[in-house]
Amino acid sequence: MKQILVILDGLSEEGVKELDYMTPLQYAYTPIIDELIHQGKYEKKSFYVSDRKTDSLSCILSILGVRDEFIPKNRAYVEALAANIDVDDDESVLRCNLVKINNGRLESFNGGGLSNEEMENAAKRIRADEKIRFHHISGYRNIVVAKKSDEILTAGSYPPHEHMGESMEILLRDINKVDALRDFVENNSFSVGNDEYMFYPWGASEKVELPTFYNLHKRTCSCICSAEVVKGIAKLMDMDIPVLKRATADIDTDLKEKAEAVLNEIKNHDTVVVHINGTDEVSHRKDTFGKVKFIEQIDREFLSDIYENVEENTVITILADHMTSSVTGVHENGPVDVIKAIKR
Repeated sequence: MKQILVILDGLSEEGVKELDYMTPLQYAYTPIIDELIHQGKYEKKSFYVSDRKTDSLSCILSILGVRDEFIPKNRAYVEALAANIDVDDDESVLRCNLVKINNGRLESFNGGGLSNEEMENAAKRIRADEKIRFHHISGYRNIVVAKKSDEILTAGSYPPHEHMGESMEILLRDINKVDALRDFVENNSFSVGNDEYMFYPWGASEKVELPTFYNLHKRTCSCICSAEVVKGIAKLMDMDIPVLKRATADIDTDLKEKAEAVLNEIKNHDTVVVHINGTDEVSHRKDTFGKVKFIEQIDREFLSDIYENVEENTVITILADHMTSSVTGVHENGPVDVIKAIKR
C-alpha cells in the first residue's frame, strides 16, 4: 500500500488564549484535515528523544524509525551535507546564524531588520583565517567548519531561537574558549546604523552515518523538502530528493509545487515523505494568527490537491515532529497531533 507522510514542522502546541484556548490546528478552517480525521483516526504521540533537546533532527529521525542511539546530537553536519559541503573525519561543523544584538542581548536570531540581499552581502564580507571554513547557506543561515576538538564539540550549546533577550556574554561563554571561534565572531561583527549584528556559531556536530530508509522499511522512498536539515536526513538515508524551484522552507513556499511533486513521486515510490517548515518558522516569530492562516493555506493549496488526485487505498498521514509554541516561540516537549487515513 502506498504511503504519503506529511510532516508539518512545529504544527502542534497547547491551546492559546487568543484562540479561545484552542490550538492553531483546532482554530483553523481545515475541511480536508477534518475529512481525513472523520475517515481515519486522530491521536496524540510523542517523538522527542529522551535526554535531547526537542528539535526537528531527532524528532523526524524518530518518526522515520531510526533508533535513538543512531540519532546525532546536533544537526550542523546534516545541514552541511544538504548544501554539498565536504566535511572530513577530523573536522567539526557548527550552524552559524546572523543575529541582531541590542545592548548586549540577543534581539533576533534571524538577521532582524536585514533583507535576504543584505544578509547575503554580509556573508560575502566574512573574514576567516585558515582555521575556519565559512559557507553561506541562505538568508541568516550559515555553516562553519573547523578542526575537531573537545572544546569545539561542547561549544555553542545555546540555540539562538531559544534564548531571545539573553546576554550575549553568557551565550558566547563556551565559544570564547575556542580561539578560532572567538576570533571569527569578533572579526565579523558589524553595525548598520544603530543596529549591531554578529555571526553566531552554535550546535557543533561531527560526521555521522545513518541507516537507509530502504534497509529500515524495505520500501522505496522520495522526500519532498526544502529545509536543509531534512535534505541532509534524506541524503544520509538514501532517499530520492526531487528538485523544487519555488520552495523556501518558510510560509512563502510554493505549496502547489510541493503537492505536484508528491503526486509525481508517489507513482514510482512506495513512500513519499513531505516536510513543510513554515509552521515552525511562523511559530518562532510568535505569530499565532499567522500560524492559523498558514495551516489553512496548507489545507487549501496542498492537502486538497493530494486528497483529490492521489490513487485510492493510499495511506495519508499528517503529523507534527514536535510542539512549537506560537506564544513563547520555542520548541516544547509533549505529544503532537497525528492524523492517519486511507484515501477511499
